[in-house]
Amino acid sequence: MLNPNVSSEKGDLTSNLRLFFDSFIKENLDDMLPCKVVAHDRTTNRVDLQPLIMLKATDGSKINRQIIKNIPVFRLGGGGFFISVPIKFGDFGWIKANDRDISLMFQSGGKTDIPNTKRLHSFNDGLFFPDTLKNWVINGKNANALVISSLDGSTCIAVDNGRVEIDTQDLIINATNIQFNSSTFRHNDKNVGDTHNHLQNDGNDLGGGVNTNPPNP
Repeated sequence: MLNPNVSSEKGDLTSNLRLFFDSFIKENLDDMLPCKVVAHDRTTNRVDLQPLIMLKATDGSKINRQIIKNIPVFRLGGGGFFISVPIKFGDFGWIKANDRDISLMFQSGGKTDIPNTKRLHSFNDGLFFPDTLKNWVINGKNANALVISSLDGSTCIAVDNGRVEIDTQDLIINATNIQFNSSTFRHNDKNVGDTHNHLQNDGNDLGGGVNTNPPNP
């Protein structure tokens, strides 16, 4: 006997399929979420993350997602060089899920390998992208420049067309050799390059002097 409460309308089938797929995606597939750092190991370059988007229960209550542990941090690098930042507790960023299990690839040091499990789009196979969501400052003079900077702008390297500028309280250079190739070299807006003049002793007891032109090497 047919159930009079079940409709054979196409719209009902479509709605049911939509509900099924929505539920499946929400419960089984991860993609990308904002999160904050709750632990970081710079030696291994891995973090534990607390997702910032909560779950909603059927009664409307809010539920925190579980902490996602031991996630590698994206670190820009290549050609024998890399950039590393000091991730701290509470830092903001994004976790992005890989399509498949990547654990064996990591264990092999980046070599080709098969997925270790049947996981699909799981944050357990995610990658953390650090981000500065707010509270950063860019000086107006660097509006069109590539900037590497502290959040408050007090320490900054700006790369613009034909200009590189460094702002900092202390600048320390450790090098075996230093070479400057420049037509001018200035200190406090005064020329101190290889063509500048300076006083040299003329041999009298009063310490008088004359300008060299140019200075002796």
